[in-house]
Order: sequence, then C-alpha cells, then structure tokens
Amino acid sequence: MRACACGKRAFARTHGRRAFTLVETVLALAIFVMAAFFISTTCYNLLFPLDMKERDVELENLMDRAVEAITSVSDEESLDDGVDVETLDGDTCTVYGEAEPTQVIDLFELKMRVEKEGKTISKTLWVIRPDWYENTNDRDELVRDRTDYLETLRLKQDFKR
Repeated sequence: MRACACGKRAFARTHGRRAFTLVETVLALAIFVMAAFFISTTCYNLLFPLDMKERDVELENLMDRAVEAITSVSDEESLDDGVDVETLDGDTCTVYGEAEPTQVIDLFELKMRVEKEGKTISKTLWVIRPDWYENTNDRDELVRDRTDYLETLRLKQDFKR
C-alpha cells in the first residue's frame, strides 16, 4: 500500500507542470496573432500615405478611363480611329489601340496609346475579345490548330506510356 502512494507521488512530481497546457498554448498563440495583426495594420496605415504622396492620381485616373474606353470598343478596326475620353479637368484626350492576336484563343495583346496635349502615354494590356478577329475564319483556324496540337501532344504522351 505504501509503495502505491509513493508511486503516485513520484508520478505527480515527475509528470507535473513541465510543459504548457493546451489552453495556455492556444491563448499565447491568440495573443501573438492579435499583436502581429495590430502591428502590421499600424505599419500599413503609416506607410500608405507616403506611397500615395508619390503617386500621380490624375494620371492613374486618366489611364483607368482610357482602359475602360478602349476595351469597350466592339470591333478591332475601330481601335485605329481612336476613342475620345474626357479627363477630370474637363479636357479631352484620344486613346488609340493596336490589337494583335496571340496563340491563345480569343486573347489579344492590346498596345494602347493615350495622347493628351502633345504628351503620349503607352501601355500594353492583355484582353480577351472573341469578336476582334479580322474575319471569323481566323478564329476558326486558330481553334483547329490548337485542337490539332493538343491531340498530337496527347497521342505522344499515350505512346510513351
């Protein structure tokens, strides 16, 4: 009987408070996460105004309006004619575009050019426009080429197995 009581004491002494409990660990982790969140939020709020100070907001707004105007053009040939865009200060600028099809179906590389008061700004966009092909046969031919390529690739992979 005595050995049993002594064994319990020894067990309690060796396996007592040598580590953190699950509740303590979760609580410590929660406090750490909250502190990291508040510190990162504070840093962001301190650095964001410094970044905004260096930006040209009028130019960004002009480019946003230009992108919206040029991507709303329904056919590719109208891109060469240009689209007039009204700026925030009441002036008007002209946006021109040149679209080139890529090897990906319906994906075009759109080279956009904005002209305002003798100043030219260029930007390249990748847009998906199924109706911008010069004729419908171009798209159909591209679909056939891609299908043939994928079929050939699949057959080669099946042959290797």
